[in-house]
Amino acid sequence: MSRITIIGLGLIGGSLGLAIKAAGHKDVELVGYDYSGRVRREAKKRGAVDDVEGNVAKAVDGAGLVIVAVPPVQIIDVFKEMGSHLSEGAAVTDVASSKRLVLQWADEFLPRYCSFVGGHPMAGKTDQGIENAEAGLFKGAPYAVVPTTTASETAVRSVLGMVETIGATARFMAADEHDDLVGAVSHMPILASNALFTMLRGTESWADFGKMAGPAYRDLTRLVDGDPQMSAEIALTNKERIQYWLDRYILELNRYRDLLDEDEETIFNAFFDSNLQRFRFLQGDDLDDVPPVPEMPDKGAVIGGLMLSPKLYDKMREMMKHSDETIEKSRRRR
Repeated sequence: MSRITIIGLGLIGGSLGLAIKAAGHKDVELVGYDYSGRVRREAKKRGAVDDVEGNVAKAVDGAGLVIVAVPPVQIIDVFKEMGSHLSEGAAVTDVASSKRLVLQWADEFLPRYCSFVGGHPMAGKTDQGIENAEAGLFKGAPYAVVPTTTASETAVRSVLGMVETIGATARFMAADEHDDLVGAVSHMPILASNALFTMLRGTESWADFGKMAGPAYRDLTRLVDGDPQMSAEIALTNKERIQYWLDRYILELNRYRDLLDEDEETIFNAFFDSNLQRFRFLQGDDLDDVPPVPEMPDKGAVIGGLMLSPKLYDKMREMMKHSDETIEKSRRRR
């Protein structure tokens, strides 16, 4: 019987355990460890693990695969603590949202007779903790797989097998590529969401703003509800890429600010293009080879040149009809 150990039994670690258990592999023993005794008991009660251990050394003893699911800044301490207790040939992986530093720590503190394969499931929820863990959390989610240059083929296969078992989709990438991508699509939005909230919260008119805040403001500031400790650790471990994408975001905000001085057709075309590109994104059109977004041409050229699917065609026809009606009403008012 093979042993898989999960270090850290919060939302992600607990959900991994539930997902692996749900797969029904009879030949796998799932062992868990968390510094909190209450969390260990709850994880076993919920069936996220077969058994729990009271310390890291016992938890990793005999494990062929060790999944480190603790907050990013705690990983270095876990590596130090478990390093000398890992079995020869064991595969070690993590779930941290930053990879460059984690791979450096693995190289420094894990023994050479083990293989480290970085990992990051692009899945989660605002509500943290083992109480909110669920087996289906990773279904269909991208899962970044970031092997070290010294990782064995067996270790990589072990991690890929785990990813497949939980229903996620593996994506191989280098550490720097990973940190740049998640800096843009995951980390920077956390800071942008916080900035939008604190911008208004810090004004003298906050009471009035708060009373008038509707779904748009609540949706855009939802990420503020995330675990503050996790947000801080993300900021600390991927600072350079977050700063880069924040600068890009500021430039884009300035572009939209300048757009307000343009004429009605130019403003409409800008929003039309954003709407269209997001629709393509949600439909999965051309995500593997997305060309640069062109300047918005006239409507006839759009219909003739950007038809990618029947759904997209219908969407554009609907938008064209709406835009023509809007412009016609505007002209009548004049």
